[in-house]
Amino acid sequence: MDRKVIFRDYQEQVATDHNNLQDYVQQSLDNIVADGISAVRKYSGLMVTKTGQVEVTIGAGRVYESGGVYARRSVLAQSLATYVAAAAKRVVTVSAYGQEVETDVETRDYLTDVDTGTVEPRAVSMTRSRDAQLVFTAGAEAADPVPPAIPATHVVVANIVLDTTQIVSIDMQEQNAVVSTDALDIRTDLLEAFRAIIEPRVSSLASDLADLANRINSLGENSEIYKVMEDLARVKESLRYPPDASGYGADFFLTLEDSDTTNSALLGYDAKVEEGIRFSDANANQFEIQLFSANDPNASNVGGYLMPKYTNVLKIQTGAYTSELGIAQYGYQVHTMKQGFMSRSRLRYGGGLDVCTNGNMYNIPGEAPNSTALYDFNTVGFQTSYDHGHDPLNWFHYAERTDTWWFDTWEEPFMYDVTTNLSITGAQVAQTFLVSNDMIATQVGFYITAKGANEDIHIVLAEVTAGMPDLQKVILKTTYAQAGIVNGWNVASIQPTPLTKGKRYAFVFISNANHKIGMTSGQAYLDGTFFYSTDGIYYQGDLTKDMMIQVYGAQFASAQVAIEFAPINLDGGFRTVDILTEQWVPASCELVYEMRPNGTGEWKPLIKDSAGVLGMAPPLAQFRARFIGTGDMMPILHLTGSRVKVYRPKLAWKHVSAAEACPALGAVSGNVVVTILVEGFNPTPNTHTCTLRVGSTDVTAASVVTSLKDLDAGRYEKKFVFNAPAGTTSFRIVQQGTTNSPQSTFHVASRVYYTK
Repeated sequence: MDRKVIFRDYQEQVATDHNNLQDYVQQSLDNIVADGISAVRKYSGLMVTKTGQVEVTIGAGRVYESGGVYARRSVLAQSLATYVAAAAKRVVTVSAYGQEVETDVETRDYLTDVDTGTVEPRAVSMTRSRDAQLVFTAGAEAADPVPPAIPATHVVVANIVLDTTQIVSIDMQEQNAVVSTDALDIRTDLLEAFRAIIEPRVSSLASDLADLANRINSLGENSEIYKVMEDLARVKESLRYPPDASGYGADFFLTLEDSDTTNSALLGYDAKVEEGIRFSDANANQFEIQLFSANDPNASNVGGYLMPKYTNVLKIQTGAYTSELGIAQYGYQVHTMKQGFMSRSRLRYGGGLDVCTNGNMYNIPGEAPNSTALYDFNTVGFQTSYDHGHDPLNWFHYAERTDTWWFDTWEEPFMYDVTTNLSITGAQVAQTFLVSNDMIATQVGFYITAKGANEDIHIVLAEVTAGMPDLQKVILKTTYAQAGIVNGWNVASIQPTPLTKGKRYAFVFISNANHKIGMTSGQAYLDGTFFYSTDGIYYQGDLTKDMMIQVYGAQFASAQVAIEFAPINLDGGFRTVDILTEQWVPASCELVYEMRPNGTGEWKPLIKDSAGVLGMAPPLAQFRARFIGTGDMMPILHLTGSRVKVYRPKLAWKHVSAAEACPALGAVSGNVVVTILVEGFNPTPNTHTCTLRVGSTDVTAASVVTSLKDLDAGRYEKKFVFNAPAGTTSFRIVQQGTTNSPQSTFHVASRVYYTK
C-alpha cells in the first residue's frame, strides 16, 4: 500500500478519513493487478457447463478490467430455450463486464442537532461492491454459424452452439482467461527442461557453421551450385511460380507477363513475344477475308459461312401425321440460353517462324499460349478473349510447329467457353434426334396444322446433355417469321452447321402464339424424344410421340473446289501471313490455303512441305482456298469476323523485361548472372547484346561467354556477368538484336538469371 491515513489522539475524524482507509488499499491492489497480472480484460472461473438439454450453469468467478477485480459470488443456472434455432444453428456468446453497485441497504441514525442530540433515521447503502455482470448474446442462424458481435467493454467467456433441439457444444474462450502464477511456473519448468537439452547443441552450431564454411571454401568454384540455381529457375518458370518468389528466375517467352510491352520503363521496347523474342513488324496489313467475286459459281456464302456450291437434300424425316399439339399449352416463360461459336483455327506461314525449343515448356501437352494472343486479336472479329481452362481431360487445343508453318486449332466443332447470352419469352417444346452420318445441316422443316396469333417461331439448335436439350450449348438460333407460316410443311434456312455422327441434337421451338405443330407416333425414325418444359428449366419427356421435323443437309457436286478470295498486298512486300478464322474441317476433309505471288504462274499451297512460297517477299499475291471433301461433307469457313494479317520484320528489336526482384546485393557490389539461349542465330549478319538497367543506370556486362550448342540450329548460349551496384534490389534485363536482311532473322528462346 503506497498511502496511509494518519490518526492522532484527540483528533477530529471525518467520514472521508475512514473511506480513504479502504480506497488507498483498493487503489494499491488495482495497481498490483494491472502491473503484475493483467491490464487488459480477462476472466477467472465462470466455468460454463451444460446441466440440461437447453440449460447451462455458470460458476462463480471474477472479471479483471483496467486493474480492477469484479466478482460473481454465486452460481447462475440459465435456460437458453428462447435462443434455440428455428431451422439451422446459432451461436450464443456468454460475456462479462465489471460494474460498481451499492448494496446492503440499512437504516442508520443521522445526528441532525448537536445541541439537543436529535437524530433521524435514513435508509442508506452500507456496501459498495464490484460485481461481474453476465450477458447472453445470440448470433444469426446459419448452417455454419458465427459468434455475434460483442461490445468492446465485455470479455468473452464462452461460445455456446445450439441447434433446433439442444445445446450442441460449449467452447470456453481460454485465451481470455487469467493465467495463474502456478500455471506460469509449470510452463517455466518445461522451458527450462527444454533449454537444458537444446542449449548445448545450439551453442556448438557456431563452430559447426564455421567448419562448414571452411569446407565449402575448400571446394573452390561454386559453378555446380550456380548450375543448380539455373535449373531451379527454369523449373520455377515452367511451374508458373511468381517472379519474385526468389532471387533467381527464368522466362521462356511464352507469355507477356515478364515483358515491359507497355514501355512503362520508357526504354524503347520494340519486340514481338511469340514463342520467343522475335523481330517486330516493319509493315503490316490486316483485313477480313473477302470473296474475289460475289457471283463465284463455285461458292455458297450463307450469312458469311462459306462452302462450295451445294444443293439441299432431305437427310432426316419423321413418319406420317397422327395428331397435333399447341405450343402455348405448356405456359410462357423467359428462356435464357448461351450460344457458342464454331471452332477456331489459326495458320501462320512464312519467314521468321522458326520453331523455338521453348514449346516443351508448356505445362502439359496441348496447352495453348495466352489465349488473347492465340485465338483473339480484338480487331476485325473475335471481340472476346478465350481461355479453354486447364482440365487435361477436356483439352481440345491442338498445335503443330515446323519451320515456316505453325498451326493451332480447336478439335471440337463448337466452343462454349465464351458465349452469347440469349433471352426469349414464350412457350417451349423440343425434339431430340440422332445423327447417324456426318452431315452439314442447311435447313429445318416443321409441320404446322393451325397458325396461331401474329407471333414468330424461334428455332434453336442445341446439343444434348444426359439425353435432354442443353440450352447452355446452343449451336444456332434463327427466327421463322409469322407471315411465312403456312399450314403444312414449313422449311427454315439456317446457317451451315456441322452435325457429327453418333451424337444427338435437339431442335427447340419457342413462340408466344399457340401455333399447332404436327406430331407423329414416337420412336419411328428420329431415335429421339419429344420434350416440353413448364418452367423453362426442367424438361419432361414424352415417349409416345415425336414432332414432325425434317433436317436437310448439303449435297456437293464435286469432291474438290477452289474458291478465290480478294488478293493480298503490302507495300514493300510481305514474308509472313497469319490467318485466324472460325472454321470446321471434318476428319474426312481438308482446307488448304494457296497463294500465287505476283510474277509467278502457279498456285502454291501454304503447307508445311512447301517452305518457299513467300521467300521473295512479294508485294502482291492472289489468295484462295481449296475445299477438299466428299459429296456429303466439306469444310466450313466463316468469312465474317475472319482476320488475315500479312507482315515483314524489322531489322532490329529491343526487349525490356519487367522489373526483376532480388535480395539486396552486398555492401560493395554483387553479381547478376544472365544466361540467354538464342536460336537460328548466324554470327555474320546477326548481333545480340544484353545490358542491365538498375534504376536510371545502364550496367554493361563485365564478361560474356558464348557457347555453341547446335550449329545446324544456330543455337548459342550466352552467359553475361554484371557487377551491379551495392544495395540493388531490382533491375530490368534489356536485350537487343539486329540483322542485315529480313530473310535472316533469329529469336531468343529463353532467359535465366540469378544473383550471387
